[in-house]
Amino acid sequence: MPRVKYLSTCIKTDSINNIGLRWEPGQVRNVTAEVAERLLAYSDTWAQEKEQEPQAPQTPPADEPVGLAREEKAMEEPLPVVDFHAMDKKTMVEYASRHYNERLDQRQNENVIRHKLIDLFARHHQVEWAEGGE
Repeated sequence: MPRVKYLSTCIKTDSINNIGLRWEPGQVRNVTAEVAERLLAYSDTWAQEKEQEPQAPQTPPADEPVGLAREEKAMEEPLPVVDFHAMDKKTMVEYASRHYNERLDQRQNENVIRHKLIDLFARHHQVEWAEGGE
């Protein structure tokens, strides 16, 4: 396991995505190879520390090596498929009433009702996307 030493004289929080460790001057840590590779690219701030010979532990053992956090991939929800263009005026009015609790004016022409229904659909699903699945 690579050991990395912080060389600077001031306290620093590293800027590696999903790590953000706070380092004290001269501090040495066990890190994963990936984190070591990212830190050691800045040789003026970080150095690889040689492995020490095993000694009788005088202090409790150090925590496990620090690695990059696994990013969870968001599950993409499938969008419902509704063919509003295949609906007639009566079906669209009923759909808006049943699914969105909205009363559309049946006196308006079919295209106006279709556009209003599509707008309701978009607003309804936009709220769902903002709450949980993008």
